[in-house]
Amino acid sequence: MKKLIYICYGLCSLLLFNACDDFLDVRPKSEKVENEQFKDAQGFEDAIYGVYGELQNTYSYGRFMYWGFTEVLAQNLACYQDQEEIGQPLSELDYEADAVKEVIANMWEEAYKNIGYINNILKNLEGRNSMTLYNYYRGEMLAMRAFLHFDLLRLFAPTDETKEGIPYVETYSYDVKPFYKVGEVYEKILNDLNEAESLLADEENSMDYPRTDNNLRNFLNYRNTHFNLYAVWGLKARVYWMRGDMANAAIYAEKVIKSGKFPLAYRQEMADYLAGKLSEKETIFGVYSSSYLESVRTLIFNQTSFVSFSPYFESSGGGYLQTFEDIYALDNDNTAADYRMQQVNNSLWRKIIDYYTLSGESAPSGWDERYSGFTLMHVSEMYLIAAEALLDTNYDQAVSYFDEELTSRGLRGFAAQGKQLTKENIYNEYCKELFGEGQIWYNMKRLKKDIVCNSLNRVLPASDTYYVVPIPDSEYEYRN
Repeated sequence: MKKLIYICYGLCSLLLFNACDDFLDVRPKSEKVENEQFKDAQGFEDAIYGVYGELQNTYSYGRFMYWGFTEVLAQNLACYQDQEEIGQPLSELDYEADAVKEVIANMWEEAYKNIGYINNILKNLEGRNSMTLYNYYRGEMLAMRAFLHFDLLRLFAPTDETKEGIPYVETYSYDVKPFYKVGEVYEKILNDLNEAESLLADEENSMDYPRTDNNLRNFLNYRNTHFNLYAVWGLKARVYWMRGDMANAAIYAEKVIKSGKFPLAYRQEMADYLAGKLSEKETIFGVYSSSYLESVRTLIFNQTSFVSFSPYFESSGGGYLQTFEDIYALDNDNTAADYRMQQVNNSLWRKIIDYYTLSGESAPSGWDERYSGFTLMHVSEMYLIAAEALLDTNYDQAVSYFDEELTSRGLRGFAAQGKQLTKENIYNEYCKELFGEGQIWYNMKRLKKDIVCNSLNRVLPASDTYYVVPIPDSEYEYRN
């Protein structure tokens, strides 16, 4: 069966989304029924919730676009006998293995399918700018379109902006969409984000911490589960940072930080904020999901040797080149003080799943009121981007941002220790802070880091052979 980026156009003209946590009900619909769907604001909001709900999909951020693919490539997670037979070849960066090729094809198809949903919403919004929340609807969908294309670009394209990238799909149609050069894709991403930023500008006066979420229009509540203005700024910081434009990366990372809307968690709160719930403080954008916990129960919580995914622990006796403990020991002579390091308990990994629910332990006060789900962008990342982006132009401010993030995790700041901050220090901290969130692989790619491959017990030289995931054959077969 061909997995084409256009496969959805004949089938997804309508998104019916009965509740925020349901998966999409995608069925063939006539034009008449589609018009009925988009006849009023509620219809648009249901469709938009559908786009966010699709992010829970296994081949989207419910697994593979979050922790299930790039965390294995980055040698942060391992599994040698998983039922899908993907753990071993993926950890060896074997993109030609049948199981890996199938996952890659499904990731590609799923992302473009959701982009198709977004473009259908945008098409139906044309001429409807009199709607009260038009700016929110269009702004969020433009930002989501940029977000999905950006991750596809980082995964499937080289960093060289003159080389071929990916299709950037901006219309809802059957037409074959051209491939664009990497630099052209970046410009399209930024075009969408610039318009989204303008449309969502009113949000600069909302989302104060602590959140109230008592707006009469429910669509304006729980904004960290929508692609809000601050998520747009955060994504622009990521995009500029990935592209090497440190001046603009600093501008947008600082806009998020200086907003004061997303305070860093206290070090005493880390046990709670890394346990499979959205953080009221730190989550800039996340996915609400009550089904996510169950979907990863057997993959992470099932502590059966060689069956469940887990970090490369020193205690396993595998003689790995770089263990979980090694990562957290970098630039740190007191790992016991690192509150993140303490979140691994009997191989139960709190950053991925709800520790308290699965372990049967008493949860902290207010736990039930917090939203279930997973964070795709949080404020600590902005501190690290700002620190690196300012390191060469405003060293004191760079150290200040770096130390704020570091001390919130229970560690002493570099200034207090009299240490000189370097880009390598920031990279090491990034590896600790973003462990398990699917971002480290892209940072390695950006910096052209050699790959310390635990599964092969050797270091692989940085090259596009490893860092550019091959686009599925079906995409080219269709074009030919």
